[in-house]
Amino acid sequence: MKYLIIFLFTAIAYAQSDRNALGETAFEAIEINGQTLGQIKATHGQKSQMQNLFGSALDYKAYNSGRSIKYTYTDLSLAFSAWITASATPELSSFEITGPSTTITIGNIEFSVGDNISVLSPLNLVENTSGNYLPGTKAYIIAPCAKCNHYIYIRFNMSSQLITEIGYIELT
Repeated sequence: MKYLIIFLFTAIAYAQSDRNALGETAFEAIEINGQTLGQIKATHGQKSQMQNLFGSALDYKAYNSGRSIKYTYTDLSLAFSAWITASATPELSSFEITGPSTTITIGNIEFSVGDNISVLSPLNLVENTSGNYLPGTKAYIIAPCAKCNHYIYIRFNMSSQLITEIGYIELT
């Protein structure tokens, strides 16, 4: 009996997710340079709508008859793909923030690459321990739910405590 209880506690501990679940509404309200994820997703990668949100892209590429689209702005790239679902409509598949000129806002906390990770303290995030990170690197994972297949990751350098990368991915 003692071993069964230990096994159950161990199984529960390992089943716990290292993702920080916000709920769908709060997740869709996350902003990139003042534009919500919901607004970005609603464009389905349409060029004129993306230009209305972020201005002219530095680079625009469409692949496979428009089923895959990539926009590149200063310190920001966004990709849309129709391969995620059986739909012919491209969906947001990823974004990556690589520099300080692009900000992300979660709740009322605004931050960017290069900021100290302590800026996220008010969010009380749980560090992700199950990722395959480069030595000296850790990350936070933020998703609408614990088991969702789309999430935002925030990577940081453990010694400098600086945010090194912010991104979004939709796993298929």
